[in-house]
Amino acid sequence: MQTKNKFAITTLAIGAALACGQAAAQSNVTIYGIVDSGLEVINHASAAGSVSRISSGNLSGSRIGFRGTEDLGGGLQAVFVLENGYSVDNGTALQSGRLFGRQSYVGLQGSWGSLLIGRQNSLMLEWMSKYNTMDNATWSSKVHDAAFSDRIDNAVKYTGRVGAFELSTYYSTGFDSTKGGEVAGSSAAGREYGFGGQYLGEGFKAGLVYDQKNGQTAALSGNTDRHLTFGARYKIGAAEVLGGYLVRRQKTAPATSIRSDVSWIGMSYQVSQPLQLSASLYHTDVKRSNQDPTSIITMVKYSLSKRTDLYLINSYVWNKNGSNLGVNGFGTDIAAGSNQFGTMAGIRHTF
Repeated sequence: MQTKNKFAITTLAIGAALACGQAAAQSNVTIYGIVDSGLEVINHASAAGSVSRISSGNLSGSRIGFRGTEDLGGGLQAVFVLENGYSVDNGTALQSGRLFGRQSYVGLQGSWGSLLIGRQNSLMLEWMSKYNTMDNATWSSKVHDAAFSDRIDNAVKYTGRVGAFELSTYYSTGFDSTKGGEVAGSSAAGREYGFGGQYLGEGFKAGLVYDQKNGQTAALSGNTDRHLTFGARYKIGAAEVLGGYLVRRQKTAPATSIRSDVSWIGMSYQVSQPLQLSASLYHTDVKRSNQDPTSIITMVKYSLSKRTDLYLINSYVWNKNGSNLGVNGFGTDIAAGSNQFGTMAGIRHTF
């Protein structure tokens, strides 16, 4: 009997020790998301006229994600993010149907910074989209250059911070797996890399980012798409001024080069605790061309709570000499050469 009791006590002790060990090793996992949808109306969507529709992710892309950390000791943590983007109006997955198309990465972080591996936001999205009043909304700086919403497959990214300065760099062996990349015998095909720095002061913030992509096949690997982007924002009281400048150089065989610059400036004003107003002016200058469109975007946002916002966004595009910028981007929902007005009203809930 005494032997049985000793055996039982020993078994319980071992089980308790294992349970404690497993509990200590468990990740701290958070489920989070955004549900954003509203009504969009735009004129001159085609030669037939205007269009009205339910639209998703107007102010922020609708998403559901899983974020986790594990304390490894000595100030070191293991981290991961799995984030799915979806369309509220029909429930389909975005980002070419990927399960976790917004982000899917794992890595380590500590006082020295973070080292992450997987599908990640480029610095154009993670940093530079923050230097305009609309952030990464549907109608924002990415209308003039889609690189402001770039995400990168097969990427390794390091980010570190010293005081008010933040530095980051990344490298991808194939930035879009749905269209190629990681081509055997051609290390340049599908390659993307970038680096940048930010100053994150109390009232003033500024950042500079360089990003380059190569063509996605061995035959086109010598083609390059380069962005050099500067952004700044200054907050004083309830007002904030934001602006920036982007230089894009596209080089294609056999040595054709196209340069287009994008400039923008805007202001946001916190009228009261729930009410915010903002407006931005964007301009694209295509060198050696007179097709240079301009757009203005305004927003009224009213917070019903910390998690729920109502918004009204308006955009007007002036197309010059046959340029085809629509409120949703170049060549998108726009009758050739027309100016366009769009309005969207909706609700955003975060959890």
